[in-house]
Amino acid sequence: MDFIPETQQESSIITSDIFNLAVKSAGNRPGHLEKDLGEPIQQILAFINKQPWVNYRRDLRVLAFLHDLGKARTTYDESGSLVGKGHSTISQEIATEFTNDQRLLYLIRIHDKYFHFYRDDGKGKLNKSKFLKTYNNTDLETLTRFHYADSNNRERSSAQWFEDQCAILGLKKERLYEIEPEVLI
Repeated sequence: MDFIPETQQESSIITSDIFNLAVKSAGNRPGHLEKDLGEPIQQILAFINKQPWVNYRRDLRVLAFLHDLGKARTTYDESGSLVGKGHSTISQEIATEFTNDQRLLYLIRIHDKYFHFYRDDGKGKLNKSKFLKTYNNTDLETLTRFHYADSNNRERSSAQWFEDQCAILGLKKERLYEIEPEVLI
């Protein structure tokens, strides 16, 4: 799969052995129809290209390239349970080879947590204090946009739910899907 870098940082990422190994070896995963990581990265980049997010573009593209690189290194037992570190933690560790931006590294680490909170809320088990601890003092503007980009090939109700919870709990005042409804298209 060909990726066209827009920055030297992106070029370093996409020409690295770790990136190319991860893109080719992630395989099918539960809940994901794609056969490798290249396809969802392309989908995220295409979504970003359609949005008027000039001030977020660089960070969102870096997140697209780095956020799931740990999937190729995660291990599951016969019953499907995770053994060791999750992919987000491993992705964050890999990402330190390409950035020292602590804000981006944290976003990589927590990029999937919202979906776990979303599922828990569906079961009536949302831990609001844990949600606040996870997202307080976080770059929610970039993270929210990334949630929409990362879920653009699936149901986006979880990204909307995330924004609603952030607003209800006082972390955000505006909902992106209300001021930029094209994120839902």
